[in-house]
Formats: sequence, C-alpha cells, structure tokens
Amino acid sequence: MSLEIIESGASPNEAKGIVILWPSTGGNARSFRIRDSELELLGLRLVRFNPPSHGNSKGIYDPKTAISLLDVYLKERGYTNKELYGIGHSGGGAALMMYAKEVPFLKLFLLSPILDSVLSLRFLYESGSIEEFSRLLLLPGVSDLESPNKQILETLSNPQWLVDGNVDHLNVPIQNTRICLDDLSLFLKNLFLPGFVVDTSVIQKRTSYTIFLPKEDTWFPKVYTTRFAKENGLNCIEISEAPDHFFSSTWLTVWKQIKTHLISLQMN
Repeated sequence: MSLEIIESGASPNEAKGIVILWPSTGGNARSFRIRDSELELLGLRLVRFNPPSHGNSKGIYDPKTAISLLDVYLKERGYTNKELYGIGHSGGGAALMMYAKEVPFLKLFLLSPILDSVLSLRFLYESGSIEEFSRLLLLPGVSDLESPNKQILETLSNPQWLVDGNVDHLNVPIQNTRICLDDLSLFLKNLFLPGFVVDTSVIQKRTSYTIFLPKEDTWFPKVYTTRFAKENGLNCIEISEAPDHFFSSTWLTVWKQIKTHLISLQMN
C-alpha cells in the first residue's frame, strides 16, 4: 500500500518532539499551513499523515487500519520515543483520540472531532446538510443524472441505508480532488456500518486534550461535544471567527492558539 506522509520542520535527530497532523475524512494534510521556521524554533518535526484514500495515499480508509499503518511508520523511525503531539480535524481528531490509547501523546489538539460517526451522519440529515457529505463522494465531470453520481445522491439522500446497510450497489471507484476510493461501498461500510464511537474509555490521564469548535457546525452536534468535554475534564474552546465545521479561512487563528500551547508545554 502506498502512503503519502510528508515530514518537515526540525531534523529527526534534533527534534525534541513530533507533531502528527491527521486531516478530516476526505481532507488533505497538505492543506494545513505551518511554516518550517516555526517548527524548527519549537524543536518539533511535523508528520503530515494522509491515511488511505486521502491525498495521494492508496487504499480504502477505515480508522483502525489507518491507526495501525501510522503506528508502524512512527515506530520504525523511533518517533514514539519522543514527545508526541497530535492535531486532528473531524474524523482525524477521533482517530488520534483512539490512537492515544496505544501511544503516550503529551497533548492532542482536536478540531471538531467526530465522536460518533453514525451520529454525525444522522445530524447531517437532521440539519439538511447531507448533500455536503454526498458531494464529497461524486465523480468529477459527471452529471448528477448520470451513473454513478445519480445512484450515490439518491442512496445517500435518505438515511435508510444506515438501517438496512444497502450500499453494495455503490461498489464503484471514486477519484476527485477530495478523496480516492477503489470501492465506495466498502468505504461507507468501514465508517458507518456499524460505525465508531469515541467514549470515555479512550481518554488518557497522561494526555492533555484541547478541543476547538467553530461558531456553527452542521456536521456534528456541538452540544454533544461540549457535554463530552465537560464530563471528561477536557479543555474546549470556541473559535468565534470560525464559520463552519471546516474552520474555513480560520486555520491560522487555530494554529496561533496551538503554537501558544506548544510553547507553554515546552517551558514547563
């Protein structure tokens, strides 16, 4: 399997810590702007991880397999012996929380983590935003009235598939600017049938957590996340300038806060 993992910042030998960046489902780790000079000053090496189906990584995404692939990569390079930090967006945030059960992260920064994959889909239906999700999975240059886009839009327009699991007819390859899949039906099964839940059992006392939330989120209920954070003693910050789940045009605001936390951690 071919994985796209991009490293930058302090050299492997000189780095005091490793920052792992895991994008949202359908996202790309390349899209997060972080200057090498900032990382070098902090003595950190950045590992941008595009799991299978993301960026130029091949394969079909599911969180458990992706965690195992990342774990092998990091351990082969001795990175898990250094201070570990993680930045995860959406589904990537949830995956890092699950991975923190296996390796000792010092700090996780989570942007709108998807704490329950099926709840996320049902919330998209309830908020009338399911088409945002569906359109991430379409073939480019194909009309909505043509196969397979027509079948994808029709199937995902109704949440019944989450009940009956009827997605086998979507066993088509999909490649667009967001995602690359050999089999869309398998991708949907891996993520939503039955799906995954991040619960209290994954929270580690050895790890500090900060959750960033946008002003509005149609992809996952903020009330669920804030309650989860409160019940588990996690720091939760709303970025009022962030208009949506994707923190559109506000990543640098979030990165500024993350950088402040990293500086503080290294001074203590």
